[in-house]
Amino acid sequence: MKLSGSFGRGAYGWRVGDPTPSRRLARDDVLQDPLVRELLGARLVGVFATFDRSGTIHAVPMWFAPDEGSVLLASGSRSRKIVNLEADPRATLVVHDSRPGFEVCGVSIAGRVEIVRGAEAQPLVDRVHRRYVTETSEALSPVREFLSSDDVALRLVPESALTWDERTGEAAKALRRAGGALPLVPTAPRSGSHPVE
Repeated sequence: MKLSGSFGRGAYGWRVGDPTPSRRLARDDVLQDPLVRELLGARLVGVFATFDRSGTIHAVPMWFAPDEGSVLLASGSRSRKIVNLEADPRATLVVHDSRPGFEVCGVSIAGRVEIVRGAEAQPLVDRVHRRYVTETSEALSPVREFLSSDDVALRLVPESALTWDERTGEAAKALRRAGGALPLVPTAPRSGSHPVE
């Protein structure tokens, strides 16, 4: 039987034109997964979500660094996310690489967070900062002052994850061949800043 376009069914019952099903990962498998390793190894900005006391989700963009058995993040000890984590250590980190069209892949990592404070936190905070800012730039007074507010490290230990990767799907291939994906449009650079290269 020949599959035809989006009406053919794949081995798992989904149509050829459907989005690639998400994959579920658990515990040790999360950080060993090739897609997760690719995403965590890239210099991307994640979205970190905690449970607010009001029952809503508090989600913020954050820098991160992969670590042995966990993902590191840096924060200020007086931030809302820290207050939330002190009440409930569960959190989710979403890391995605989204490009025009269906050139998208990502992971949503759920787990529990250990808050690392004091002298033990500083080397971990530095590891996160050094992924995003050069050591030379970190010496600039306004940059140093801004980064100094990060006085605690967060160690997210994965319990489960969902991944998605549409880059090799039929829809992505068709759109790529046709040149039909519209470019994503970033916000304008702030005054005095330089465009990202």
